[in-house]
Amino acid sequence: MKSARQLHVARSLSRLGESSASRGPILGGSAALRSTAPPGLLRTTPTRQRLAQRHSTSLSLQRSYATHTTPSPEESSSSIPDISPENTYDIVIIGGANAGLALACALLAKPTLKETARILLIEGGSLERVRTWTGEGPWENRVSSLTAENIAWLDSIGVWQNIIDKRSCPVEEMISVWANPSPDSTPSIHFPPLGRPMARMTENTNLQHALLKRIDQVGGETLTIRENSRVSEMQLGPGGRWVGLRIGEDAWVRGSVVVGADGPNSPVRHFSGIDSYGHGYETHAVVATLEHDAPTVYPNNTAFQRFLPTGPLAFLPLSPTASTMVWSTRPDHAAAYKRLSPEALTVMVNAGFSLQEQPLGLLNAQVLGADASGTPLTAEDISAMLHTLPMPPVTTEPVVLPQRVRSIPAKSIASFPLRLSHAEEYLGDRTVLVGDAAHTIHPLAGQGLNMGLADVRVLADVWESARQTGGDLGSLTSMADYPRIRYPANHLMLSTTDKLHYIFRNRVGPINWVRGVGMDVINELGPIKKVLMGGAGAGAGMGQKRRTEKEREFGRAYAEDPLDGRVGGWPSAVADGMEGWRSLKGALGMAAGMAGDVARNGLRRAADALEKR
Repeated sequence: MKSARQLHVARSLSRLGESSASRGPILGGSAALRSTAPPGLLRTTPTRQRLAQRHSTSLSLQRSYATHTTPSPEESSSSIPDISPENTYDIVIIGGANAGLALACALLAKPTLKETARILLIEGGSLERVRTWTGEGPWENRVSSLTAENIAWLDSIGVWQNIIDKRSCPVEEMISVWANPSPDSTPSIHFPPLGRPMARMTENTNLQHALLKRIDQVGGETLTIRENSRVSEMQLGPGGRWVGLRIGEDAWVRGSVVVGADGPNSPVRHFSGIDSYGHGYETHAVVATLEHDAPTVYPNNTAFQRFLPTGPLAFLPLSPTASTMVWSTRPDHAAAYKRLSPEALTVMVNAGFSLQEQPLGLLNAQVLGADASGTPLTAEDISAMLHTLPMPPVTTEPVVLPQRVRSIPAKSIASFPLRLSHAEEYLGDRTVLVGDAAHTIHPLAGQGLNMGLADVRVLADVWESARQTGGDLGSLTSMADYPRIRYPANHLMLSTTDKLHYIFRNRVGPINWVRGVGMDVINELGPIKKVLMGGAGAGAGMGQKRRTEKEREFGRAYAEDPLDGRVGGWPSAVADGMEGWRSLKGALGMAAGMAGDVARNGLRRAADALEKR
């Protein structure tokens, strides 16, 4: 019988997967540690004990858990063999995608860690395609929006210089969050240019290529990458001082701490006994590359997003003649769209941006009906229907629309389900979660990757400080500042985006009115838009003196300001405003000071008055 002090009961992930068949398959996750999610733990860790106490004393909290684990008395029949110093590491990162590679680069940028730590990154697949990517060929459909802060940080650690610039497009302005629940109501918000990019649209492969190239440049003897390596078993070592990992059949390594950068179905999270709560959106995101003519009046650097009752439809720039689409919609709609020919989907996308909601709903009903019968509509069928649909007269000024789509490459069309999830905590016994392993978010705000990059920035700072003071990198004490900084920020962003999703898709009369009035007010008040854009991503400020060129630095309000690990954009600003008393107090004071002006002079004069203050 192993003593409680040893705490090295195995968690054999491959064996545990057998008893989870009744739960059904779980998709996704990193290839480095890909298996079905384990149904239970092989011991009750201190982390699990804290969770059990929390659940037993907080029975009134009703949550829908994305994963749930229960303790099991089983123990592994294997034991950890002696592990050589060559296979002993301070930090083991599992997952070689955005979060894992970014954390590796962040750690290599810390002088103390680079000089004193040994780091291992384990990836289940090959990174050769990413390493040899040249930026030629068709656009990929996995594209992310990077905020100004994260671009500045990537630049500061030597990564952004490796980005292939022609495959990264600046977003200079946004015509975002517009909806037209009725012909006489088309509320919208236009975020105008700031003189510098609000964000940049970048293919995930472009970012991963830049990160991997930076690792090759500066990794040296500090960091080792093991590709095509799968972790088949993890065990906590004697005394809980390290973790042993079996790679393949008989190769073992050990690490003082293991990082789960292994995706939303993170086996590291399950090994740690950390529950994840959340809910599915009953929504799938359809992604595709949109090919169109180059704009004749303005460059293709405007992001568009339309909020429909079924979910948002986004048009995000990639180049003068290409953009990427993310259409979040109901699963049956997504499946029907994917079964359309590329030509028919092209017509539907144009209709999605241009039709009013009522005729678009009728068109969708025809698409769904034909799909259910096994004969999807053709492009000619849909075009003919557009001439027969009832078109209510529009009594408002039309919104600015994106370029008309000419074609959609068939290979770029894909879809995936959307859900919100958040780990109960980020720290386990000698483990820590980052990126999608810790949280997943609705893509309407474009903040998923930015949240993950903010995670690794903070974690690297925390570990550098711990190393400088002689701390144990894997101890809960050394890592405590990481969840203290990131958990509230991530939770607030998740919650805010979740609320926005339901607010913008709702078509109940009172909510329509409140949403429309709120959007009209924000759109009229330029200073308020600056507050929203100044959350971080756009770098717009308010109430500050005009900066000189010497004071300006991309991603910061002032050159001397630190980067604080927040994600950016208007959703972040909304979240900050909800959380911060100072922001709330300032907003209330601003509203009180404007109330009389609004009543007497209207929104435009109130905005002018505020701009002068």
